Amino acid sequence: MTFIQFITTLLELSAFIGLIWCIFHEDTLVAFEERVFAAIRRKRLRVVKARRTHSYNI
Repeated sequence: MTFIQFITTLLELSAFIGLIWCIFHEDTLVAFEERVFAAIRRKRLRVVKARRTHSYNI
């Protein structure tokens, strides 16, 4: 087995294990994807948190 075949086999094995993990932990994966996409959108749109303004009811 050459080095390239060994690396290819490792990549295929890791992809298979990742697929099996995703089947059983789909909710965790979806939550992670949503956090990543939200972070990308915030950076892309340069969203900053608004300053809190106090509204006093007198």
